[in-house]
Amino acid sequence: MKKKKSNKFFWFILISLFIVYMGLYIANSTGYYESKLNDRVKLTNEAIQKFEKDVAQGKDVTIDDYLTKETKDYSNKASKIGLSFSKKVESFMTTGLSKFLKVIGKLFS
Repeated sequence: MKKKKSNKFFWFILISLFIVYMGLYIANSTGYYESKLNDRVKLTNEAIQKFEKDVAQGKDVTIDDYLTKETKDYSNKASKIGLSFSKKVESFMTTGLSKFLKVIGKLFS
């Protein structure tokens, strides 16, 4: 009986992986990735043209005006709590360890 359950689990994993493979294959064959890259190139070319136009007009140019920021903030409440907790543990370990080593140093000196 246990053999049938593990056999079903194996086929479930195998079929799931096949579906994922087919999805990625179709996305690649239809050119989805290349179209996203082309969109980036268009934005870059537009930024270059804008930069050249601004330089020709004698405007004050800075690099930040022409770069697009693509960083996304993935922080949420759980990650903020985890970061806060890890900072507190780090500070406790740093100060606690240094105090512990001072006490050990006084014992042996």
